[in-house]
This record gives sequence, C-alpha cells and structure tokens, in this order.
Amino acid sequence: MYSKILDKSAWYGPEEEEKTDWIYNLDYDDIAEINYEADKFINSENDITKINSSNFNLPNLKKKYLEIIDEELKSGRGFALIRGMPTDKWDIKKNIVAYMGLCSFFGNYRVQNKKGHLLGHIKDLGKDTNKDVTARVYETSYRQTFHSDRSDIVTLLCLNKAKTGGESLLVSSMTIFNEILENYPDYLPTLFEPFPLDRRGEEGPGQKGYSMTPVYYEKNGKISSYFLRQYFESSKRFDEVKITQKQREALEIVDKLANDKRLYMRMMFEPGDIQIIYNHTLFHDRMSYQDFDEPNKKRHLLRLWISAFNDRELSSYYEDRWGSVRIGERGGVYADPSKINVPLQAN
Repeated sequence: MYSKILDKSAWYGPEEEEKTDWIYNLDYDDIAEINYEADKFINSENDITKINSSNFNLPNLKKKYLEIIDEELKSGRGFALIRGMPTDKWDIKKNIVAYMGLCSFFGNYRVQNKKGHLLGHIKDLGKDTNKDVTARVYETSYRQTFHSDRSDIVTLLCLNKAKTGGESLLVSSMTIFNEILENYPDYLPTLFEPFPLDRRGEEGPGQKGYSMTPVYYEKNGKISSYFLRQYFESSKRFDEVKITQKQREALEIVDKLANDKRLYMRMMFEPGDIQIIYNHTLFHDRMSYQDFDEPNKKRHLLRLWISAFNDRELSSYYEDRWGSVRIGERGGVYADPSKINVPLQAN
C-alpha cells in the first residue's frame, strides 16, 4: 500500500549540515534592491498589512535566488537560508517591511494568533505553557518539540540571537515516513487517520476547541505531513476526546525518530538570516536558550506564516485544522478581519 519516498524531500540531517548549497548570500546589489523597495513602500504610507508581491518588486533577486528557493521548498529538501539582511542598519519598521516584502514572493501571509497578527515576534515574554493553555512556546525560552506550523511555508528573520543555545532543528518528515515503513509498518495506517489536536483557545466561529488532523496523508501522489504532539497531549482536556493506545504508540514513534541524531540537523542563526521551511515535508524544533540581561540584546526573531502560490493540493482531511485547503488561502488562525495587523513590537 505504501512505497518508500525516494525524492529529495527525504534526507538525513548530518549530511545536510555538511553542505552549504542551502545558504544564499545576499550581495551589495541584492541589498540595494531590497532597500530601494522598502523605502518606496514606507514613503507610500501604505499600511504594512498591504505588502504583497505586486507592490514589492524584486526582479533581480527573484531570478537570482527566489525562484530557485521556491522550487527547492516544494520539490527539493524543503528548506533554505538567506543570509546577509543588514538588520543592524535598519530600524524595526524597515526590517519588517523589507522582510515581509521579500517573503511576499512565496505567497500570501496568514494570521498567526487571535490578536490578528500577520507578523509574529519570537521572543521570551515569560509565559508558561504548562499553566496557561493560551500561551505559546515561542513566547518562552523553553525547548520546543518537533512540530509543523499551520501554513505551507514558515519563515524566520533573526534580529538578535541568544546568549547561548536556541539552535534551530530540522528533520525530514519524509525520512521519518521511510523509517516507519521499514521498521514499524503496522503503525502507518494509524498515522493516516485523524488525531485530535488542541486549538488552545484559537478556534474560529463554529469550530470545536480541537481539530481532527492526520499526521500523514496522500493527495495526487504526494505525501504531506502535519505533527503537533504537544497539542495532541493537551487535547485530552476535552471530555469527548478519545485516544487509542495505537495512536499514542504511533506518535511516540514519530517523536522518537524526529529526535534521532541520525535524522535531524542543527542550524544556528546569525542576525540577518532568514530561514525558509516547507511545512508539508519537514518538522522543526528549537533548543532552549539563555538570554542576555540587556533588553536590546535579547533573542528576537520575526516570523511569517505563508500560504504558498502554485502549491500542492492537500487532502480535505486537513481542512478541519487549516480552515481551508484552497491554494493561496489556507492555514493560519481565525481572527476578526478588522483586527488584522502587523505589530512593530512583541505583545
């Protein structure tokens, strides 16, 4: 019934760590093009939420890097790193405009929380996800767990890195699929069945407090994945949620393989780095970190969730979690349309 995935989306982390062809370095001309478009947009006095691929034009960078990266995300290893944004030379507004403008090439932004944020600030705000069901791990300095975000693509721009720790971890969910097929084949059918996933207070009108979403599913010959074990565990707070022993064991296997050093890779961010990852073929994680005491030095990343242009079709089984499976319009969190905004600071 299932076949081994043999394309470039199935890779082993230690091998990828030794390569540099997933790093795209910006040169003087690239930065000049981004700088020009950012200044033009700011001077237009348009609302930042209106940045898109038609009003932020990067023709040279598009041909040089962005088209290659887009292909690499969807048909290759599923990740890339753009290096060299001059974040230390620009104020926060210009950094946000430049970052959103560059990333608008890949698709449409999706709302990341009930506050209507199109842009996320990844920063330790002293939250506690164990005590507050609405808190998110990105608002802490905790170790995360391997997971997927609710969008086709997620990007991160590093403004400040941590004093120690905070490495990004990536693992191919397609390699995990292959490992399960070879070593635990009896669990694959279970992983293609819907699992309960807590929405943690971010449900939209008419939605339950949890969704039913499979870890793996196939559509038009492509296997896609979605994994969020922490939210699976917290879904148990709903009395009607029923979880089987086979489901628990299946997720334990996925989590164990994701954390296998043979499979995952580490990536350390430097200020000015933009990480771009494809949620359908890999899971990502972050190590815990120790921050600087000075407020202006604290670890600070910006994040975008993107519904990709010209992307793969998704099974209707993902609609309960994503709100829609329509290409270019899927993913994100429901928020009142009048509240959609781009915050300049973490809040």
